Formats: sequence, C-alpha cells, structure tokens
Amino acid sequence: MLKKSIAAAVGAMLVAGSASAVEWSPGGKGDLLMAPLVMTGGGWSTEMKVINNSATDSAVAKVVFHGPGISEEVLDFLIFLSPGDVWTGTVVRNADGSVGVSSADPSSVRFQVSNTNGCPVAGTNTSGFDPAVAKFTTPHPIVYANIFQSRMIRGLGAAPVAKSAIFARYAELCANAANNPITANDTDNVLSGTVTMANPLNGNKLTLAMTALANYDNRFYLTPAFFTGLATNPAFSTKQQVEDALWSSNFTLPFSNGAGNLTYATVTFPTKETFNNSLNSQYAPFPGPVPVSFAVRNEEEEILGVTEAPRCSFSPCPVLTQPTAPRLPNELNVIAIASGGVFGDSTGSQINTQTFTKGWVNLGIATDVSDTAGNARWNNLGAAGSPALVTYINWDFASGSLQGTWQYAPKSYSGVGN
Repeated sequence: MLKKSIAAAVGAMLVAGSASAVEWSPGGKGDLLMAPLVMTGGGWSTEMKVINNSATDSAVAKVVFHGPGISEEVLDFLIFLSPGDVWTGTVVRNADGSVGVSSADPSSVRFQVSNTNGCPVAGTNTSGFDPAVAKFTTPHPIVYANIFQSRMIRGLGAAPVAKSAIFARYAELCANAANNPITANDTDNVLSGTVTMANPLNGNKLTLAMTALANYDNRFYLTPAFFTGLATNPAFSTKQQVEDALWSSNFTLPFSNGAGNLTYATVTFPTKETFNNSLNSQYAPFPGPVPVSFAVRNEEEEILGVTEAPRCSFSPCPVLTQPTAPRLPNELNVIAIASGGVFGDSTGSQINTQTFTKGWVNLGIATDVSDTAGNARWNNLGAAGSPALVTYINWDFASGSLQGTWQYAPKSYSGVGN
C-alpha cells in the first residue's frame, strides 16, 4: 500500500496543472480515434466504422480527414450515434476523379449551419451522404482521419433512439453553448472504430483497428465551421499530452518481398500539422522532414551490409548506417520494402533489402526527449521517442489469390506502464 501511495503522489506531481490525463487506450475505446491510413487510389475504397459502446447514452462525433502532406482538412462532418450504434461510411473515388464519402447510415446527417454560431440548425437534418456532395476539397489518393467525440447526449434513453432527437438536442445545446458548457464529464471514453480497405480488382481486403486515445476531453461544440486540428487545442488536454500518449520508438517491420509477396509500411504523424506550422508540438524535428534510419535483417538475424566473417547470426547485431539519413517529408508516409536495389540508396519512400527477401526492418525515427507528462501511468517524461503511428502491410499473391494482413508495427516504450 505504501508503494502505491508513493506512486500516486509522484503521478499527481507529474500531471499537476493539467486538467486531463490523455492516454493510449489498450481497450480500444476512447474519445479520440485515429485512422493512420485511408486509401482510394488504384481501385481501392475504404470502409470506416465508428462504434458508440455506451449502452445508455447517445454520442455526437466529428470525423475529420487530413491531407497526407500538410494535414489540411479536406473533409469533415458530424455523426450522431445512439447507444450501441455503429456508423458505417465508405470513402470512394467518384467517376470524375474526386473522392467522396458514401453512407446510407442514418447516423450520417446532412444539415444547415447557422450563420451566427456555426451550430446545426434544428429541424434541418436529413439522413445519408451522397459521395458527389460529401467529397474531398482536394482528391488525395491517401489521407488519414481523426474522429473527435464532441459530447455525450444524455437523457434520451437506451436504444432505439431517433437520430432526429439526438440531432435536435445537440443543436439546442450548441446554440446555447454559454449556458451548456462541455466539461470533461461530457466526453465518455466510449468510441471505437475500424478501417477496412478493399479492392474489387483483386479481391483483397485489409482491416485495422483505429488507435484510441482516452481522456482527450474535447470542450467545444464541434461543427463543420470549426477547424478541428490538434494544434488548435479544442480539448482540456494539450497537444503535447497527445504526443506523450503516442510516444514510442524502435519500430519493427516484418517483411516478405520475394516472388509473389509485397510489403509496405506507413508512418503517420497525426500531431505534425505543418498546415498550422506545428503549433504546440513538443517534438523538435517538426515541422521539417523527419530523419529515419533502417536496419535490415533476414530470418537468421544476419544484418544487411555486414559481410565480414563471421556474419552476425545472434543478436544484437551491428547496425549498418547509411551515408545520408533518409527523411519522411509528409504527415502520412508510405514506404515500400522492396527486394533488390542497393541498401545505401534507400529513401523515405523505399527500403531496399538487396538479397534479403524475408526478415524484418528496424525502423528508427529521429527521437526527441519528451518534456511533457501526459499521464502518470503512461507518460514518457524524459524518454527519447517520437509521436508516430506505424503500420505494415504484407501481401501474398503467390497462390494466385491476393491475401493481405495489416498490423501496427511492434514498438518499444520507455515510459512507466508501457
């Protein structure tokens, strides 16, 4: 008990002065969701699902799509979820080349916005999204998305709850925001979600759970007129605390890129936001291109580039350094892990594995020392890391039927509880 009391006291000191304790949610439920990749190019479409896991209360959330290069908002909208509800929308490429969101889900609501306060206008709600209307301002083939919980809507009872009732209550509260301020008690950690990318041209389908952060604690009535980037700090928690929750290092990317196989990696920096000049970030490499390093190993743990005898067959192996450090220029980066080529010519968009066709890549993203304590249980104060979401995609088409897996890359944590 004494040890727990000391830990609690230290934890209270670490987060002193902060109203929130935002943290990565191991249970997959939170009030801020992040989809690190949404793809529509090359015949792909992406289905998104957002779930309200509350059995008693409705919820309103804002879905925000960000461009891959500078995180500009290319599309955003509100969804209205009854207790236990699942919203489904599909991001598709239209015939004219634009990218739109298609959804017959009644939680997808179109409405008019007040010219005076930006709030939804009561009585203007219509269900469903037409992708020719709900479309990206810039037709990027890849984007990433954040889903912010705006607030819980209580008192309407358990399901079924009419969407019109949820909409009307939210419109009323928003229009009278001064008398109905959003507090941390109004944003429960009840949202979870998935992203599924599908391509009918080859029958492939890839599914990934969204990253969930708990206790982000939005404090504004989010509307289409409100820019909802992490840099604008629409929450009781800070952008630095979000970064602390994502803080990690030493990512491992398993690859198989021999005949009939392909491997890609994605690196998303959801807090970089060069569109807003990386305001409020604690990560020093922002807003410029972020240096990375690669170490390529085969299944025997031999490391690419170590040719002297005896070769390294047991870890830890020496790490081959590259003459020039590759850099990741974008907020969303896609990296091909390709066989052949010269390892020293690897870039921020391709890692050459030469003769190695199966093994793993250790991805080292330039680290910075965290100076922010987000949460006593999860904080990485004083630890070296970066606020990145990293995934890998393996495709196997040797059998003639393209099969794929999409996973978060294993990573190292330095903070307590990680």
